[in-house]
Amino acid sequence: MKAQIQPISMVLVAGIVIAIIGTSLIWGIPLIEKRTTLADFSLAQSFILELDKKITEIASTGSGSYTLHIPTGYLRVIPYGSNDPDNNSIILELVVKQPLILNGTIPIKTTSLVENETYGEAEPRIITLTAESSGTGETRLKFKLHYRELDTTTLPLRGYKIALESPLETTGDISITFVKNEILPNSAGNGGDLVLTYVRVTEVY
Repeated sequence: MKAQIQPISMVLVAGIVIAIIGTSLIWGIPLIEKRTTLADFSLAQSFILELDKKITEIASTGSGSYTLHIPTGYLRVIPYGSNDPDNNSIILELVVKQPLILNGTIPIKTTSLVENETYGEAEPRIITLTAESSGTGETRLKFKLHYRELDTTTLPLRGYKIALESPLETTGDISITFVKNEILPNSAGNGGDLVLTYVRVTEVY
């Protein structure tokens, strides 16, 4: 009888261990995935904010260049003048295991989503985050950095806009450089001249 109890006890212990491991996996994997998702989100958001900072600095000074590393995701540049609805934008896309927000779009450190804003009051860009469920349990996050027009409200009336020059698709390091300034007479939203500051984003090989 004693000899029979020992194997039965071993089976019970093994069953308990398997159950514990199974429970740990059920609860542990989502927790790990959530932490990974939060880490990827933080990296992506920090990158987009730093990218905007460098582009704005170059546009303001009219010179210089910077190199940045894309920490996660896939980056696309849709240039100014493109027929794409996302023209004059930089988009960083990544897929995560755990949803952070419901499907939809929210602003990121942006006071206004209006395409034409007041010079000296609003940011020269709009940053948004869009989340889309893939249907397979994953979520696609899309950070969009879009440059808009800022118009003066006093004479002489003028509009200012950062213009992204060339298309790009990459996951590697990128270089940001000043290209040129261009003035388009009477083309601003306020009827004045529109000053375009062209900035180029290229892949570093």
